[in-house]
Amino acid sequence: MPIKIRRTGHLVLRVKDLERSKRFFTEVLGLPQVGDNGKGMLFFSTDVKDNHHMLAIREAKEGAAMPDPEQVGMEHVAYELGSFAELQEAWRIFKKHNVKIRHVVFHGITKSIYFYDPDGNMLEVYVNVPPEVYRKTVPNPYGLYGDITDELEGKTPQRAGTVTP
Repeated sequence: MPIKIRRTGHLVLRVKDLERSKRFFTEVLGLPQVGDNGKGMLFFSTDVKDNHHMLAIREAKEGAAMPDPEQVGMEHVAYELGSFAELQEAWRIFKKHNVKIRHVVFHGITKSIYFYDPDGNMLEVYVNVPPEVYRKTVPNPYGLYGDITDELEGKTPQRAGTVTP
């Protein structure tokens, strides 16, 4: 019988500059810092009631190589947002802070912004598309249905697939 994993608990990232990364995760992504082990490791979470931490960061050794998302290893980490309006706000914040964007896409099951932290780790913020919506609007809920930059910037109406609470 296999192990019964309940959920992903947390992620630990090695970073070049602890303070720079702390500012990015708190000021840009809005993750509250909930702990510090006193030995160079910081902890962040949006819900300490149900999850003591969702992210920890610690400094990498001097001269450590930058991550390459095309190599074997972790590709990206995704954070769920509550509405398309929140995704649009994330887009504005990323632009304000000159966050490097990889791409923005409608997947069918999500609308997503892929971006990089200051150390080149790829991250994603996304809003879920309700199953009752994507089942009627896309042939493959895990597909790629194009760039959503114009939707994020309010230049075009949201296409089918997003319910904005």
